[in-house]
Amino acid sequence: MPTFLLLFFSLTILASASEPVTFPATCSVAAKNSSESARANASFVCDGEGDQQEINAAIQSLPLVGGTVLLMEGTYDIRKVEGTLGGILIDRSHVTLAGSGAATQLVLAPHQNTNVIRIIGRGVGDITIRDLQIDANRAENAEGKGDPKISHDRFEYCGIKAFCGRPGQSGEEPTHDITIRNTTVRNAHKLGIMLEGPNMKVIDNTLGNAGSDVVEILTGPGEIRGNTVVITGQTHVAVGSDNADSILMSDNIVHVKEGGRLDIAFRSWKGSQRHVIADNIVTVDAGGFCSRAIDARGSRSVISGNCLHSAATDSLMRLTISGGDAIVSGNVFENMVIEINDNSGENRPIILGPNVFHNTTIDLQSGNLQQPE
Repeated sequence: MPTFLLLFFSLTILASASEPVTFPATCSVAAKNSSESARANASFVCDGEGDQQEINAAIQSLPLVGGTVLLMEGTYDIRKVEGTLGGILIDRSHVTLAGSGAATQLVLAPHQNTNVIRIIGRGVGDITIRDLQIDANRAENAEGKGDPKISHDRFEYCGIKAFCGRPGQSGEEPTHDITIRNTTVRNAHKLGIMLEGPNMKVIDNTLGNAGSDVVEILTGPGEIRGNTVVITGQTHVAVGSDNADSILMSDNIVHVKEGGRLDIAFRSWKGSQRHVIADNIVTVDAGGFCSRAIDARGSRSVISGNCLHSAATDSLMRLTISGGDAIVSGNVFENMVIEINDNSGENRPIILGPNVFHNTTIDLQSGNLQQPE
């Protein structure tokens, strides 16, 4: 049957169906300082105070099959929605929240102590956040603490956070398939980006200081790839996982500038498996500090193709391996200590293959270290 006849019959069947056919939609939101044409043509227009109201209304206006909320150029004032865990709330699947690149800025207002964007809901997924600038304004949102005895309660003060429930609730029916792309996230009180669930991707973003971790994935599998992280103040971890398996951390740049202090550039969690930390660059300028370039706590790790450099020659940066079945090969180390301290109790091999060492030593504390000739 000719293609045009197949298309005709398909459309006829759809038109005669009892349920109306809906398709993903796009609606636009304009800021108070967007252009006149953007404001004239937008589906929702903000007034510059509590702009999350219009953004959340736009998200809820999408059809059941989902769609895209496009934020036009301008600055959006984001405030906490009382009784919730965020300013902008995504509690449904198949949603894309997109900006106009650097021209679209989301700024958390002072003393809100919340997530700028919170993704929540049992089984919520297939979400993309892209082309935005997010300033979590931690200098004026530093009051939030949370209860350390309740899971997640201390970590509801992020730039972007995805978790299916509220603090203390189970992770059953997790959020899933979430992508953060081409977005800037800076100045989070806790984490810049925290995503819990399978198939999470943080790709091609520009990220900065955070009170805790810059980007973290839990559960796995997931990807943290192609990001640039610039550290100018105190930050705990740049790129990491927590209780997650099968995480790819590749092609990222972590740059600690003068005055910046970073505890760990790349981290995998104890008990985790199958992390690949590859083709990354860590650069620590004079006057900056990084304690550990890589802290590989899990097992079955591959660490390869990384260029790790610290300008400090008196306080050497460390790479720590504390799980077995690991291979470290093809890296360039400058002013470092390679610490082997397998505390898993399994005594599985840790293979230290060909690498380039500049003012770098090996500190074997425990473990089945193998160095093929």
